[in-house]
Amino acid sequence: MKTAFITGATSGIGLAFAKLLSEQGYALILHGRNQSKLDELEKTLPNVQLTITADLSISQQVAQLITELENYQDQISIAINNAGFGLYGKDLDLKGSDVEAMLAVNISALTTLSRYFSKTMAKYGSGYILNVASTAAYQPQPYFAAYAATKAYVASFTEALAVEMKSSGVTLTCLSPGRTNTGFYTFDGVDAAKDSSGTFDMKHRADPAKIAELGLKSMFKGKLREIPLLENKFFIFLNRVLPRSVVLKMYEQAMQNI
Repeated sequence: MKTAFITGATSGIGLAFAKLLSEQGYALILHGRNQSKLDELEKTLPNVQLTITADLSISQQVAQLITELENYQDQISIAINNAGFGLYGKDLDLKGSDVEAMLAVNISALTTLSRYFSKTMAKYGSGYILNVASTAAYQPQPYFAAYAATKAYVASFTEALAVEMKSSGVTLTCLSPGRTNTGFYTFDGVDAAKDSSGTFDMKHRADPAKIAELGLKSMFKGKLREIPLLENKFFIFLNRVLPRSVVLKMYEQAMQNI
């Protein structure tokens, strides 16, 4: 039985990845911050071999997670770096410690795990790494300034590393979802869709299971990037052809109307 490792596996797209890979017969190593949620998954989801609790914003806990992975006896064939979070608001209004934690999770932890799995998988001559970015990676976004920048890093790093690893048998794919129906849009304990018809309204959000399905399909094909759904592809196309000043104004208006 082949093994897959998933960060941020207790909800949203990460949980959808776990369910799909379990259905495909993969043994699972699941990461999350909430041990009780991981315990529940271990009871309800077939093929869970190991759960690891770690706060990826803390480098020592990332190192401990890697130690636990190194102690796992079987080869890990798939690694999905899905964990991440965003902070909404004017950048200078955000807590510095929160921004630093986001940078640590979205950039530092993902980089460390990508490097670890690239080296480990290369020894076997095969493996898949899927890093989850966002459509926010493809343009600056006022009120999501630091978050969008972290996802731009994920896309750039993943695609560059994929080229460097192309002769190793290890493939890297960058998945960039748009608005998806997850807990991502809960700010200060309130979902942004509450009493709203704005940018983050439920009607704009995709099904996490569909996003995960498209991501896995692209990963197994060895694609460099996957931007799921036609609407997301269209907006990214516009971002590339419109003047940057127009794009910034467009996103400033959209992000104020949540």
